[in-house]
Order: sequence, then structure tokens, then C-alpha cells
Amino acid sequence: MIAVQRAPAYATIQDLGRTGFRASGVPGSGAMDPIALATLNVLVGNDRADAGIEMALTGGVFVFDSAAVFAIGGAEATARLAGRDVETYRAYRAAQGEMLTIENLSAGRFLYLAIGGGIDVEPVMGSLSTYLPGGFGGLEGRRIKSGDAINVRARKSMRKHQVADSLPEKLRPPIGGTEIRFVPRPGVDPEEIAGIYQLSASSDRTGCRLEGNERTGGASVTSEAVCRGAIQLPPGGVPIVLMADAPTIGGYKVAGGVISADLGVLAQKKPGDAVHLVPITVERAQREIERLAEIESLIEEWALS
Repeated sequence: MIAVQRAPAYATIQDLGRTGFRASGVPGSGAMDPIALATLNVLVGNDRADAGIEMALTGGVFVFDSAAVFAIGGAEATARLAGRDVETYRAYRAAQGEMLTIENLSAGRFLYLAIGGGIDVEPVMGSLSTYLPGGFGGLEGRRIKSGDAINVRARKSMRKHQVADSLPEKLRPPIGGTEIRFVPRPGVDPEEIAGIYQLSASSDRTGCRLEGNERTGGASVTSEAVCRGAIQLPPGGVPIVLMADAPTIGGYKVAGGVISADLGVLAQKKPGDAVHLVPITVERAQREIERLAEIESLIEEWALS
């Protein structure tokens, strides 16, 4: 069990999301940076899809009720375990009663805490992810708050690299860079949305609003199915990239979709950060999926070597 001594300003339990219910109007939810969470799970011996704690913008203080293995990553933050420095993308062993203190995030927007065994809450529609607008999933469908006690499952495996080694930089999910690649919708001129924007302060888990480069051609349309990554262009000309808690239908023009490899990079942007939308082909997007699969295999090999 983990005791939350000081909760982050915005923290929820998330896994890689729920599937198979969008036809019923249920969003997928899940981690805003799924590659980061999956990577941390591998480091602590979990399945890639196990649930962890997602923190946005601020850290918190957690006390381990029993010995545990954990790792943090995604955003960068100053963290200490019982006064000892904690690096990102490195597994640590916490003794019973030790305190993990995570300070404010120094780079990126979403930080993840993965614990060996994974978070233990009741699944809802096959997922442990929290969907706050609907009030279900995770910990009673709400944010984590100070005083909460979060149960952890028994560990499934042991990893050689759980204490001594940091994950090599080349295998870590990126959080820097401004380029966000997208595939234009058939029949849409990519120049309608390509260009440099800034992330709006009104962005959240539902969508990232891009401002500072308003475009013409936006419109309200007959509602149609939408998904994570879809780029909507409302009448005001400010693109919106739908994210983890995206609705299942929308009434704005859809001009394209951000590729899955870059959704985590976009999620890690802070308000005011530059976002450069760059069009690519479907074939190149598919190669990026293959590249991600190769990196996943390399991480598994590294963790088991």
C-alpha cells in the first residue's frame, strides 16, 4: 500500500486506457503519455498496460507501507527517497516506511509513478483508468487526494536492472522538440493546419488547444466519430488536438490526425510551448509505429539482460 501524505495538485490513476466501448459513448481515457507509463512498467517488472499514478504540473509526497520497487518518468522532476536523489527511468527499492518526495516538475507536464505489481483498484469496463468527467474508474472516479491509501498488487517478476542501472537515454520516450507530425485527412490541404503554434493554457486531458496561428477553413459540421489524435478545426480557426479523454463524437471539421508516436510528446508540452504541426504520409506514420515496436523490444531486452 502507498499512503498519500501530500497529493499532487492533479493526480489520477491511469493505465493504457479502455477499449471496446466508444460505440457506447465511453472515452478511452488512459495515460496522456502512454509510452512513458509503459516504459516505467517494464522497468519495475510489470505488464506494459498496468496502472500507475499520473501527476500533472506538480509533485507530491508518498509513503510506502511495505517494501516496494518503483520508478518515475515522463516529465522531469526533482525527487528524493528518504533523502536520497531519485532519477527518472531508473528502478529503486523502497523499504517499509520510506518517503518518496517529488517536487515541482522542471520539464514536461505529466509525471508517472509506477510500482512493482501495479495499482490495485476495481476495473471498470476492463480498465483501471480514471475518467473524471464521468466519475468512474481509478480511485472512486476522482482525483487522488491527501490521506488516500492506494493498494498495490504483489509483484509479478524480478528484474536484474531494478536498482543499479538507469535506462539508456536512447531508449527513453522524448519530451523535447517542437515537431508534432500529423496525417492530413483525405481531401484536406495539409497547409490548412500545418505551421507553428503555442499550446494554450486551456488545454487539458480532453484536448490540446493550439493558438497564435489562427487559420481559415474551420467549421461546424454534422457530428461524426472522433478519436484521440484527431485535429479539429473549429470556426474560430484555432486547432484542437483531441487527447486521452476525447469524446467519441464531435461537431467540428476534422482536418487530420496526430500520429500515435507523437501524442506523448504533445502531452508533455506546457502552456506557451511551441508546437510545430508537420504533415507526413500514412506510410511514414506506419514506419513510426514499427520503430516504436522495435524500441519496446529493446527496452524489454535491456530489462531482462
